[in-house]
Amino acid sequence: MKRYIYTFSILLALLTISSCNKLDLNYNPVQPVTVPSNQRLPSIQANLAYSLYSQARFAAYHSYYVTSRTGNSNAQTDTWNYNNINRMGAWRWHYFDVGSNISGPAGMLLRASEDGDNNYTGVGKIMLALSFLSATDVFGDMPYEEAYNGTFNPKYDSQERIYQGVEILLDEGILELKNVSPLARSMNSSVDLIYGGDYNKWIALAEGIRARMKLHTANFKNGYQDVINAVNLALANFDDALFRYPSKSDLNFEKNLWGEARPNPEWQFADIRNDLVNSLPTDVFMKAMTVDATTNSYDPRLYKLTTPGVNRKYLGAKMSEGLRDVSLPSGTVYQDFANLYNGYWTADSSMYPYMVKEELYFIKAEALYHTNDKQGAYSAYKLGVETNLRRLGVEEGQIINFLGSNKLAQSIEKLTIADIMMQKWVALYLQAETWVDIRRYGYSNVAYPDLYYPRYALAEWGGRYIQRFVYDPQTEYVYNPKEIERLGAGSRDWVFKPLWWAENSTLKN
Repeated sequence: MKRYIYTFSILLALLTISSCNKLDLNYNPVQPVTVPSNQRLPSIQANLAYSLYSQARFAAYHSYYVTSRTGNSNAQTDTWNYNNINRMGAWRWHYFDVGSNISGPAGMLLRASEDGDNNYTGVGKIMLALSFLSATDVFGDMPYEEAYNGTFNPKYDSQERIYQGVEILLDEGILELKNVSPLARSMNSSVDLIYGGDYNKWIALAEGIRARMKLHTANFKNGYQDVINAVNLALANFDDALFRYPSKSDLNFEKNLWGEARPNPEWQFADIRNDLVNSLPTDVFMKAMTVDATTNSYDPRLYKLTTPGVNRKYLGAKMSEGLRDVSLPSGTVYQDFANLYNGYWTADSSMYPYMVKEELYFIKAEALYHTNDKQGAYSAYKLGVETNLRRLGVEEGQIINFLGSNKLAQSIEKLTIADIMMQKWVALYLQAETWVDIRRYGYSNVAYPDLYYPRYALAEWGGRYIQRFVYDPQTEYVYNPKEIERLGAGSRDWVFKPLWWAENSTLKN
């Protein structure tokens, strides 16, 4: 894996060499200036995992999983003020590290087309679709049609147009993988670090991505049946899409960015290391994980997602307040909280999820619930919870006990949308997709009963909830000021402007 992931730095060098060749300088006719698709794919897959993390890095706080330890100490996570941020890594990871290496002028799609490797074309388009979808869901309007045509100031397409483009990429990717040329370069487990060259699994992932995307708009487009159809197609062959890191490595680029080592790979343009060392689980998270407060009985996944703190207590702090939370017991210290490191998703060697199966069950449960198929919704809901319990390695007896506990709806009649959305929230711990869900529902207590407005969000926001990320200040506000002005993205309250699907959502009330 080390050899393939390191290819990323080689790709950057090759782009520079290509520029020199146009001037006929330093040209070596026996040294290749492009990298074949089978050597590109592993590094792109690693970069996509980093890109998804870079979005979740902030979204995990905006989704109320964690809060800063000291409270009112981080401008972005505590006060929701992005106006003084210097760099936005999530923007660059998508456009440069993932997008340009797939679709850029020297990207994998071009080389795959030249070499007849349409299997790499198919996988590349599905990965690009996921990258664009996840990026637009935190930024909104973005360059799409002109993203890689060579201009320094591409026009920003509407999010609705980007969604159309994502679906086209998924359709084209699926078509390529259903008709792989017998002359195409092979794709095995040493090249494809996600599915080992299993095209049917890639096609299933594409349908899963489609289901996720269509769920975002189904409420105002009457599209729940399309969501259900996509989920069913995905589940027929779905396997978790996970980027795997080595069990042991001393190399920064072989560690999960949520890990305790807080890796900072050499090529990174900005420090995007996790700040879990200075963070605490929120009271929202602990309420979700508490089965019976009087007996300190917890959801068994608590012990899988976190590890015990020094004092082996499981307190939760209010969002943005941390240890400033006056409702905490007198004398509370950070050692009274669960350790956020070395959980299932937060160890150096943890896998990083593109998409997991339980998300599909919860997507189906929500869609069926809103079409008034409560029996189907209930079945999918219970499957989602059970799948997540088994993933995390919960013992069989504990699974049976929890599935029968009062923490879960025990009948079709008692199932609420909050049951579905909160269990999805737990199952997708630290993933940015849960922030999409929260915004679709307008931070509603109907779907998320324990949410509240953070104490230290700045008064100038007027009680509004955060809705998006700011664009990268070192590129967009410098090289594309006309588009920034057209969108109004230079205003101090830009991050409070709802995205297209949130603005149109009928789920907010």
